[in-house]
Amino acid sequence: MRTRRGLTRAGGLMPAMASGTATVFKLIVASLALTGAYFGAVAAQNGGRPGTAAGEAPVRTVVLSSRAMPVQDAHVPEPGTVSVGLSGTGDDCRSVYHAQSVIDPGPAGDPVVYDWRLARWSPSTRTWKTYLFSGPAGFMGARRTVEWYPHVVGNPGWYRVELSVRDGVEDGAALARVVSERFRVGC
Repeated sequence: MRTRRGLTRAGGLMPAMASGTATVFKLIVASLALTGAYFGAVAAQNGGRPGTAAGEAPVRTVVLSSRAMPVQDAHVPEPGTVSVGLSGTGDDCRSVYHAQSVIDPGPAGDPVVYDWRLARWSPSTRTWKTYLFSGPAGFMGARRTVEWYPHVVGNPGWYRVELSVRDGVEDGAALARVVSERFRVGC
């Protein structure tokens, strides 16, 4: 209330609190309205599908297809030979080959280290040039079939696969180098 001099008795604290509380209440209502409008727009954009609540990824339909691949030859080569066959083809002139050989470390089962090399014939230099190289691998024990799947992408020509086998002890003396027959890669 006001007195004759124009001052309130309570010092103006109650009206200030009442107007501050009303402002906070208005801000809460406005933020809830804005949040509701945002989630309504997101739901409309996703077509009201399930799994579109906050923190969840939308549901996606995935269509799987299969295609026929050439049958792998179950023939295991003899030790000292490398066999190469087409394992699969893909788009953009991609070919995957399956090279395999048998390594026999002998009756003692000594450790051996081997690596593969895919070589391409260079008509200009008339030599075989390395096209792809595998990292070294190895084993210890009995005779084992080793395999490699080199990829050739968009590079037609004549190729061959080479397998180098070394002794697995520190000196790494070469035990054998086996070369496959040459084969043609085309697009």
